[in-house]
Amino acid sequence: MTRHTKRSSAIRSATVLAVTAVLTGVLAAPAHAAPADAAAVAPVAQGDDWSVTPSAGGYDVTLDLDAPLPIRAAAPVLLVDGHDVGVGRTSLDQRRVTVTTTDPAVARADDVSLAWTSDVDPSAPSGTPQPGAPQTVAPQAAPSGTPAPSGTPAPSGTPAPSDAPAPSDADPAAAGPYTVARADYDLGDQVETLRGFGGNRKGEMRAAVFLPEDAPGKRPVVVFLHGRHEACVGGTPSSAGWPCGRRQTEIPSYRGYDAAATALASNGYVVVSVSANAINALDGTYADDGGALARGQLVLDHLDLLRRADAGHEPRLSPLLVGRLDLGDVGLMGHSRGGDGVVRAALLNEQRAQPFGIRAVMPLAPTDFGRTTLPDTDTAVVLPYCDGDVSDLQGQHFFDDSRTAFGDDVLRSSILVMGANHNFFNTTWTPGKYPLASSDDWWDDTDPVCGTSSSTSTRLSADAQSAVGTSLVSGFFRLTLGGEQQFLPYFDGSGRQPAALGSADLRVSASLPGASRRDLALFAAADRAVTTTGQVTATTCASATDVQAKPALPACVASSSNAPDFTPAWLAPAVPATPSLHVVPTRTPTGGQVHVAVPADRGDLSGFSALSVRIAPDDGSRTNADVTLRVRDAAGHVASQRLADVSRSGQRLPGSRNAPRKTLLQQAQVPLTAFTGVDLTAVREVTVDVPAGNGGVLLSDLSVLPASSVGHPAVVDRPTVRIADRTVDEGSGRGTVRAAVVLSRPAQQTTTAYFDLSEVYDEHLTPTMQPVVFRPGEVCRAVSVPLLGDRRPSTAPTTGYPMTVSNTQGGAVLGDGVGTLTVREDDGVRDDRGRTVASAVPVGTAGDACAEATAAPTTVGTSAATVQRGKRVTFSASGFRAGESVLFRVDQGVAGRVTSDGRGRVSLAWTVSASTAVGKHAVSVSGAGSKRVGSGSFAVRR
Repeated sequence: MTRHTKRSSAIRSATVLAVTAVLTGVLAAPAHAAPADAAAVAPVAQGDDWSVTPSAGGYDVTLDLDAPLPIRAAAPVLLVDGHDVGVGRTSLDQRRVTVTTTDPAVARADDVSLAWTSDVDPSAPSGTPQPGAPQTVAPQAAPSGTPAPSGTPAPSGTPAPSDAPAPSDADPAAAGPYTVARADYDLGDQVETLRGFGGNRKGEMRAAVFLPEDAPGKRPVVVFLHGRHEACVGGTPSSAGWPCGRRQTEIPSYRGYDAAATALASNGYVVVSVSANAINALDGTYADDGGALARGQLVLDHLDLLRRADAGHEPRLSPLLVGRLDLGDVGLMGHSRGGDGVVRAALLNEQRAQPFGIRAVMPLAPTDFGRTTLPDTDTAVVLPYCDGDVSDLQGQHFFDDSRTAFGDDVLRSSILVMGANHNFFNTTWTPGKYPLASSDDWWDDTDPVCGTSSSTSTRLSADAQSAVGTSLVSGFFRLTLGGEQQFLPYFDGSGRQPAALGSADLRVSASLPGASRRDLALFAAADRAVTTTGQVTATTCASATDVQAKPALPACVASSSNAPDFTPAWLAPAVPATPSLHVVPTRTPTGGQVHVAVPADRGDLSGFSALSVRIAPDDGSRTNADVTLRVRDAAGHVASQRLADVSRSGQRLPGSRNAPRKTLLQQAQVPLTAFTGVDLTAVREVTVDVPAGNGGVLLSDLSVLPASSVGHPAVVDRPTVRIADRTVDEGSGRGTVRAAVVLSRPAQQTTTAYFDLSEVYDEHLTPTMQPVVFRPGEVCRAVSVPLLGDRRPSTAPTTGYPMTVSNTQGGAVLGDGVGTLTVREDDGVRDDRGRTVASAVPVGTAGDACAEATAAPTTVGTSAATVQRGKRVTFSASGFRAGESVLFRVDQGVAGRVTSDGRGRVSLAWTVSASTAVGKHAVSVSGAGSKRVGSGSFAVRR
C-alpha cells in the first residue's frame, strides 16, 4: 500500500482539532498516563526527548517539551523525519504530545519534531515566519483620516463600482434607548459535566449577562461562546488541568465581547456570554472531536438554567431575569472553536423534546472540523482574511455545505473581513486591551498584506476590528431576531456597503431563502443544460489536489490551504468540497462561453430582482475574472453586463510570498434591470462569456434572486445520522469489512451523508470515501471497506482506524459522526523479545453490520432474584456473536469474562462476597466484537 507521507492540506490548514484518539482510531487513556504495561514495552526508536513505542493502536509517537504548549484553536502536529503523522493529544500539563499511528515508517524514525496544523510548511527551516506564531504587539494605530472606530482604508486600486447602490446609514453598534443592567452568575468551577470527555469531568457554569432593564416584556436572548485560548496562566498549574492551580490567573475570555453585548442589550436584547475555560483546558487530552460536543452541550445547559431563571425557579440567578427571557427567540454567536460549538448546539437543540427557539447562528472565525451542515437557521459566517490561526478559513464550509443541503427557507451569509485577524474580535485576546496571554495571531508583521508594520498592509487596527465585529454581531441578531430590516445590507450580498463600517472592506456572499430563490445552475455535477462554445474547457471539479483518497472529481485548486471553499475538514479529509465549474480559456484570441439553458417553465424572471453568480479567478490565474453575463430571451434578443462594472467578485484577492492570495468564490449580484432590451418573462439562456485573456475561472450558484429577506427559520425535528463502531478479526486473505451508517429513525426523504475512512498507513485497509444514500423508510446502510489479512503475528493486538460521517444532505443532520473500525490481530502478537503471545480477547464471527448496529440491548437473566451472601448466582444473556468474549459487571466492578457459544449465548456463575452490600445490584454485559450490551438486576440478602 502506498504510504501517505505528507498531508499538506491538513498541515497548512487552519485550526484543526486535537483529536488523535479519533484520527488513529484509538480512544486510549489520557496522554499523560502511560499504559499499565508501559514498562514492559521497549521503544523501537527514540531520541533525547522523543520515543516511538508499539501500542494497541499501532505505534505511539511521543514528544516531550521544555515548556507548556500554548492553548490555541490550532492543534499540535508531530513530524517524524519531516512528515506529518497526525494531530497530537496533549498531556494535562501541556508538556507532552502523543500521536498514535498505524504508519510502520515511524518505527525507523530518526527525528520527531513539533508543528502546528496552521503552519504554512512544517518542514521550513527554524525561524521562518509561520502562521499562528503569536506576536505580542501593541495594537496598530488607525491610519490618519480613518473614521474612528469604523475601519481602515480599503486596499488601493479596488474601488467599489461607480454605480454601486447607496450604502445603508443604519449603525447596529449605536447605543439604543434602554438602560443596560448586569445579572452575571457564577455557580462554581466544577458543576457542568463535560459531554464527550470520556468520564465524569466537570467544568464551570459562569456567564456575564447584559439585559435591557427598562424594556417591556420578554426579550430575545443571544448567547456568546468564546473560542480556545489559555484558560489559566502563571502560578502552579493544577495536575488535573482544571480548575486553575495555585496562584494562577484565569483568563476571562468570555468578557471579550462586552461591546457587542452592550450594544445589543441597549437595543432590547438579553445577552449571555458564557465561559468555556474547562473545555479549553481539557479538550486536547480528552475530547475526540476537539470539544465541539462539549461546547454545544454547555450552551444548551446555560439555556436550561436561564429557562428556570425566567420561570422564577432558579434562586442562584438574579431576580432581574424572572419573566424577561424569550427563549423561543434565540441567537448564538461562537468565536473560533466556539463557532463549531454553537453549530453543534443548534443541532443538539433540534433533537430535544422541548427545544429552544434557536433561529440564528453566527460562527465567527470558526473551525469546522467535521463538515457539519446546519438546517433551518439563519447563518452568518465571518471570515477574517488575515487569520493567522484558522488560516485556511475552513468555516466557509458552514456556508458552502448547507446552502442547498436541505431546501430550507433561511438566509445564509459569508462575510470576508479584509485586514482582520483571528484574535482581535475578542478584546481579552488583544494586546493593549488585556495584559495576559493576549497576542496578534498573524505571524509576519512585515507582510505587505497582513503585517502590522507594512505601509501597504490592509490590516485593521485593533479598535477598528473590534468595531467591525461589534457591528456584525449586533446587526445580525437585530436583523434575524428583531426583524430590524435596516441591517439587511450587511448580510444579503447586495454590495450595499453600510456607512457605519466606514472604509472597512467587507466582501459578502449570500444564499437567499430557498423558497423564493431560483437556481438556474449550481455547477455541482454534469448537467445537460450547461454547454460551452468557443475555445474553453469546462470541467466539474471539487476539493484540492492534496487530498488523501482518490477524488471523485478533478481538483479545483492545487493547494487547499489558501482556498477556503475547497479545504478538507480534518475529520473528513477526502469528502468532496464545494463542487464547482472550472472554466479555462485556450490560447486563442476568441475565448469562449458557458451557456446555461433555461426551460420555458422557469424562464419568467419578472418577479425577481437580480441575477447572481459566485465566481473566482482560479489559483493559477494572474488576471481578474473579467467575464460578461448575457441574457437571451425567446425571441433571440440579447442583453449583456460586464461583471467588473458592477462587482468586485471577480478580482484576485491580495497575497504575498509568505502569505499567498486566497481563492474564494465570491458573489456578484447584477440587477435584472441592467439587462435592457430582453423580455424577462421569457428568458431562455444565460451565458457567461470568458475572454481569452482571462486565466481560469471557477463558477458556482448561477441563480435569480428575489428581494432580500431572512426567510422563515424554524426548529425542525430531523433524524440524526451516526457511524457505528465496528470490530473484526484481521483474517488471512482478501476480504471485506462492512461498517454501518445509521439514522436515529427511518428516513422520510432521500438523505445523503459522506463516509470517510482515509487515515490509513498500513497494508490492511484501503482508504475509502463514498456517499451513503438513504431512501425513504431506510434506517441503516452498510459501507464496504476492503480488508487484507495475513497469517503473520504483529506487534499490536488491535489496530484502530478512524471512520467518520459528515456533510449530511436532505432529511437528516449529523449526530455522532466519529467512529472506529478496530481490526484484531488473530495470529498472535510478538512481544519485545520476539516471542508470540496471545492477542486481544476474541471478537467472534462478525454478523450483519446493520443488525449489530441497530440491535436493542439484551436482558441479563439471573438464576435467582434474591441471593444470600456467600452463595452463587448465575447470570445469562444471549444475542452475541458466536465466539466473542463477553464482559460481565456487577455494579461498576468486573465480575468475569466468558466466551459465547455457537448460538451467541453466555452464562457466568458468580459468588456473592461477604462484603457485598445488602440490597439491589445492577448486572451488565458487553460484547467485545458486537458491542452488544445488556443489563439486569438482582438483590442481595444477609
